[in-house]
Amino acid sequence: MTPLETQRLILREPTLDDAPRYALGIGEYEVARFLTPLPYPYTLAMAVDWLRQARPATPARSILVIDLPGKGVIGCVSLLDELGFWIARPHWNRGYVTEAATALLDWHFAGSDAGAVTSSAHHDNAASLAVQRKLGFRPTGREMRFSQTLQHNVDHVMTRLSRQDWQERGAA
Repeated sequence: MTPLETQRLILREPTLDDAPRYALGIGEYEVARFLTPLPYPYTLAMAVDWLRQARPATPARSILVIDLPGKGVIGCVSLLDELGFWIARPHWNRGYVTEAATALLDWHFAGSDAGAVTSSAHHDNAASLAVQRKLGFRPTGREMRFSQTLQHNVDHVMTRLSRQDWQERGAA
């Protein structure tokens, strides 16, 4: 795949060379605690295993690292069963996730026939829920999911973004 470029970022397929920065960013507790399936502590070996299993990115299914030129990998945005994302703590509150997710969703809807994308977040993850709102996701319900990091069930807000809502957002 040709990397997706935004105003400030490059979204590209991960390589094994990304593993150290990937593990460092996602392995911080304040990041990991909101990533339900993620084991904690997160090790370099886990990052290598995760990146090794990444398949070639397509508009329908992808795992893309968020690369900040001059800094390297600062996060990840993916579209597997649902839209997922994380950003390393030093880069919080700068709009990087919204920028990266926008590029991924543009690519997804332009290159697939999907009618909608789902996402979710811990009920108390205000930042992720705010990103989802900015992108046009609408709440559809709640469900409990087991958090590997927290080692208990966590209430998740389920959200959905329709192709129509995405297209109307872009026309506004």
